[in-house]
Amino acid sequence: MIMTGKILIGCFVVTLFGSVCFAQAPLKKTELTIADREAWRKVLQWPAEFEEQWQKSRTDKKSEASGLSVYGLGHGNYLVAIEVQESLYQPRYVFMYYSESGRSNTAPGRLLKFKTYERDDDAAGTVSAKVATEVEGIVSFDDAQKQLVLYTKGRGIADCGALVRYRIFPNRTMPAEARAHGCYDDYSLGVTDPLRWRKIKPL
Repeated sequence: MIMTGKILIGCFVVTLFGSVCFAQAPLKKTELTIADREAWRKVLQWPAEFEEQWQKSRTDKKSEASGLSVYGLGHGNYLVAIEVQESLYQPRYVFMYYSESGRSNTAPGRLLKFKTYERDDDAAGTVSAKVATEVEGIVSFDDAQKQLVLYTKGRGIADCGALVRYRIFPNRTMPAEARAHGCYDDYSLGVTDPLRWRKIKPL
């Protein structure tokens, strides 16, 4: 009876820890599908209004494109780009910081805020800035520098707008470099290469 009891206890422990390990299995990071998006949302729990907004904006309801990108920050930490407004021109995103270790204070995910910029078309080239959770633009990631790059077009011909690089931290983001160009009525003043746009200082 004692031996049988030990075996049963052992099986219970294995079963218990087996289920825990399964629940904490690493989430898929590449080639993400709609099912993967749902799995990520169960963990990160981004606001329902963003998910509803994205679902309504989808032009192809049968598409398996997840609208989700996961960028490695090192040491089991990730930046998750979540598309919340589908657009061929300029999608809208929110971003969350995710730690696979589970040691973060408000684990597992944090909704991040970004400082964005816009240059006026006045003679002084006045720059205005705002802080937002939801941003629009074309997203890329500098894997070497571990920085997010957000390219926001001011209008369709992409001759004005803003180009900002961000450092990513667990609780916040910090602009590392920002460039912007005003959208002039005189189209001859437009510049289509964002790397030629004037840098913004101070940030």
